[in-house]
Formats: sequence, structure tokens, C-alpha cells
Amino acid sequence: HFEHGARYKRAEEFVDVVQALWDSVGDDLLLHDKENSRYFDRQKVHAVDHRGEHFSVKGPLNVPRSPQGHPLLVQAGSSEEGLRCAARVAEIVFTTQTELKDAQAFYQDLKARVAAIGRHPSHQLIMPGLSVVVGRTRQEAQDKLHVLNELTDLNVAYPVDGPLPDLALTNGNRSKQALFLRQAREKNLTIRELALQVAASGGHRVITGTAEDIADDIQLWFESGAADGFNFKPLYLDD
Repeated sequence: HFEHGARYKRAEEFVDVVQALWDSVGDDLLLHDKENSRYFDRQKVHAVDHRGEHFSVKGPLNVPRSPQGHPLLVQAGSSEEGLRCAARVAEIVFTTQTELKDAQAFYQDLKARVAAIGRHPSHQLIMPGLSVVVGRTRQEAQDKLHVLNELTDLNVAYPVDGPLPDLALTNGNRSKQALFLRQAREKNLTIRELALQVAASGGHRVITGTAEDIADDIQLWFESGAADGFNFKPLYLDD
């Protein structure tokens, strides 16, 4: 497992390589010119010879570009290294924000980073994760969430009704770990309470209420400069 910071450096180099490959063939590459025996236009093929710290890749790409040129680049990760990577390459950013003021601060910070490296802030969309529980009444929505939480298996190695123990810094998802630890400390959550909160939506924001309540909440976040959209996360899958 690569060290946390090294993973992002490798990811950025990977994006550079893939983008170079996407750009190694031009639009309208294929001619299908049977009369002159020309299948493609050689003038629209460009060599790629990347030799970097993590990758050595020769091009060009051996397939035509998509009509869009390249797919949307989506990033998730809110550590310092993740934010640097997102500002440089991401067109959509998935993030975990549960409080309006925190979401606004994250939004303003990342948009400023994007502008600082010469990209237009509107060319990147920030989309916090969001799970919703809808009811005909607010109580019905709360009851639905309670039923879902009751289905969570809490077999863990610590006493689930005790406080969260001190945990070492992970080499995995640091921003998510920091979020969970902060929520547990600020709200004095037991392991059980934190587990239920995390299990519901992977730690993302959960709102309950009537359809009007949820629509008003989404509108508030959008109009308050906390989100450009939302990454909706279902609380369960029904086959």
C-alpha cells in the first residue's frame, strides 16, 4: 500500500499519462476512405513517450477518441494531498460534508485553489454525498431511518456502548477518518452511535422529512454556496 501522499503523486502522474493518450489521436481520426486505401488520417496521430517516476508509457492510443474528447474526471478525497490533486485535475469532486458551515468552508477553499492554478472555478462541480429518507410526515421518515438502523450488525472488537478509543492515523482514507473522529468527539458518540451514523450512508449526510423538507434543505445548501449538486447515496438496495 503506497504511503498516503505518494498515492496522490502517483495518481496525478497517471492522469497526465491518460490525458496525453486521449489527446494523442485527433477528432475525426477515421477516414474510411476505401478508394485511396486510407483508414485513418496519420496527421491526427501524435506520439507519446512518457517516462516518469511511476509510469513509462509509449503511445499513441490505439482507439479513436470519444466524441467528448475524454470522460469527466471525478475525484474523492479531502486531505491536503487530495485537495491539491482535485484542484489540478478534477471536474467533479465527491466529498463528505455533514454541516452547512463546514461545507461552505470546503467549497470556498477548493474553488480558491482551482482559481489559483488558472482554472475557472465554474469548471469544477463540488457534490457532497447525501442520503435522504422521505416520509409523508417527518415522524414517518424518522421511523423509517430507525428501522434501517436496527438492521445494522454491530459486531466489533470494542464495547459498542463505550466511548471511541484513541486511534492511530490511518494510511487509508484520512479525511474520512478525521471526519468520523471529529463527529464522535464533538457529539460525544459511543461506538454504537457512530457505527449507526456511518453505516447508514458511509458517513455522508442523512436528512429525513417530507418531500418538501428535503427539497428546501437541498435548495438551502445550493443557494448558500455549499454545493453545486449532490452525490445521492441510497441507504439500501432493493432487488
